[in-house]
Amino acid sequence: MRKPGDKKPLKFRTTVKENKIRSRKIALIFTAIVLAVALLSGIVIFRETGFGKKNETGFDSSTMQHTVNILFGGTDTDGDLVFLSRLTINTRNGTGKLAGISPTSRYERQTFNEILGRKDADAISRENLVKAVSERYGEEFDRYLIVNEENFGRVMLKLGYYDIELEKEFKYEGPRQTLHLLKGKHSLNGNEFYTYLKYMGGDHSIDETDAQTAVIADWLNQELTPENFEKSQALYESLVNAVSTNITIGDFARYTNFLEKASDRERPIKAQKTVFDEDL
Repeated sequence: MRKPGDKKPLKFRTTVKENKIRSRKIALIFTAIVLAVALLSGIVIFRETGFGKKNETGFDSSTMQHTVNILFGGTDTDGDLVFLSRLTINTRNGTGKLAGISPTSRYERQTFNEILGRKDADAISRENLVKAVSERYGEEFDRYLIVNEENFGRVMLKLGYYDIELEKEFKYEGPRQTLHLLKGKHSLNGNEFYTYLKYMGGDHSIDETDAQTAVIADWLNQELTPENFEKSQALYESLVNAVSTNITIGDFARYTNFLEKASDRERPIKAQKTVFDEDL
């Protein structure tokens, strides 16, 4: 009960709404600042190389295109690929598509897993992976993002748990992890989610790759929320510290446009059936 002389203001629903609007404005101001930095960087790039030219790694340096292809993958503690996919986002309308790629597919007598290398894989081997996938399937990739199992939890801490409802009991016993989930609803943390993905991938058959793709798309859709958009700066910092990527702060300025639009949609990411299946 409020007593006479209390100076603390009452908290009404309108106050909560105003706070949300204020938080949104702060996020937009941050985005505007990053965009300004990206614009200045773009001017420098234009003077030195010209927009649309490819740098020596083979990636398009243009900041003017609206569709971006990202090679999105995840490795286990040994450096083996747990999943590999093509994430295509449209920064103009805030939609995306996710298609699975089997790590066991071959390019010049090596699987994609072998091309990436083991746990000590460096930037060159990651770029070799991008090149191999690109040439194998005639796809252009603008950037890559490879998640490591050991650091994935950092990103999940920023984004939140993955909610899932199982129709039957789930039990996985691997060489390093075990995961036992009863039938019903669960909220998985980073380690549990990654173990679940590893089990689903199995031998990387078409059906298993499709199942993984559907779960990853569902996870992305759960995390693309207005609340997470407002944490965009912290999210970017967690990404660059927890993953192997060549995504720059200038790129992220473009992606914030996608994140803002996608966060207003119910399910912006669509899972596609595996189309990279010649070797399977």
